[in-house]
Amino acid sequence: MEIILREDVQHLGKAGEVVKVKDGYARNFLLPQGKAYLATDANKKKIAYEADRLAKQRAAEKAAAETEATRCRSPPRSGKRTSCTAP
Repeated sequence: MEIILREDVQHLGKAGEVVKVKDGYARNFLLPQGKAYLATDANKKKIAYEADRLAKQRAAEKAAAETEATRCRSPPRSGKRTSCTAP
């Protein structure tokens, strides 16, 4: 049976990977505990969409963090404390 892992499973794979496992292992352990989805076409599209969404979100967070870091590196022009220079 082919499944898509929702989270990392030791000795099996990482989240988002499509793996083939025995039917009993999938039915009795992975699916009931929410560690995997069945590998249907709809679920594969759903996982691909989620991966794209997460990649875009992480890129936006990284850009925001880099902007904040460069803003905090430059010294404040006035004598006022900013959130970057607060103790």
